[in-house]
Amino acid sequence: MTVGKGKVDNRTADKGSADKGAADKETAGRISSAAIAIPARAGMVWSVLTDLESYPDWNPFIRKAEGQRRAGARWRLELTRNGRSYRTLRVQVTCWEPGRRLTWRSGIATPHLITGTHDVRITETRQGVDLVQAQTFAGWLAPVLFPWLRARAQARFAEMNAALRDEVARRTAEMA
Repeated sequence: MTVGKGKVDNRTADKGSADKGAADKETAGRISSAAIAIPARAGMVWSVLTDLESYPDWNPFIRKAEGQRRAGARWRLELTRNGRSYRTLRVQVTCWEPGRRLTWRSGIATPHLITGTHDVRITETRQGVDLVQAQTFAGWLAPVLFPWLRARAQARFAEMNAALRDEVARRTAEMA
């Protein structure tokens, strides 16, 4: 996959077949994503991405992150907007594949109002890595809120991706 600076993707993930009825269509996932090419090895990108203690120093989207680094862990994320804290999320890490993939899930799952699954994928290339951050919104409120959430998510993902790239470059230069 060729990924350019600031590339974004908007689509609906149809999780059900046509015969499952209107309820499945109401709750089908809505995906928003942003991608970036980073000229570094996957291990270096992963080490910065999972260095939760350093988030206040470089991450413009998640000011603070706390939790154990493993699948099944519960994390506390403090999100920012315009440099100020505005929301704290409690998430569960659902996928932890060092150097490849980090996924967490949050939301109001009962009675399936809205959930978000945040997925960060790192793919090695000849030039370094392609990093894709995506959020899948699902639940009864997803179709209503998605147009509003999409633009905000994409902007924050693109900003975080660029900051991650810059932090990786800074740490790589320090090691040289």
